[in-house]
Amino acid sequence: MQVAKAGQRARIHYTAKLKNGKVVGSSRGGQPLSFTIGRGKVLKGLEQGIIGMQVGQMRAVEITPEQGYGVRNEKLVMRLDRSKLPDNVMLEKGRVVQYRSETQEVVNLLIRDFDDQTITVDANHPFAGETLIYEVHLVALE
Repeated sequence: MQVAKAGQRARIHYTAKLKNGKVVGSSRGGQPLSFTIGRGKVLKGLEQGIIGMQVGQMRAVEITPEQGYGVRNEKLVMRLDRSKLPDNVMLEKGRVVQYRSETQEVVNLLIRDFDDQTITVDANHPFAGETLIYEVHLVALE
């Protein structure tokens, strides 16, 4: 039986959960996730977690923030002048808006708070600082 290793194309079904058990993503009911192990197209911890698995095997993979979406960086929580945002942006706490930086990079920002002059936004990934548990089923290796 084939064993997953770097350089192989893997197809997996997964369910991603936070430590508290809340499901935050899944491929169940859809197409398997397909990627080449070691190319960095999926979370590093997920790639490392399937190495050594056999086709058909299931495994729970714990992914630390360092191997997942990174640790929270409070420097990425910023107060911006509302005039920097287009007039048509609907401000709502918890809403994600896209912002184009001076270097023309598009950044997703979570609206934390706002008043008449400023808006407080968070550029951290929503799962930054979170340990994730991926329940993985290795469907195929190519």
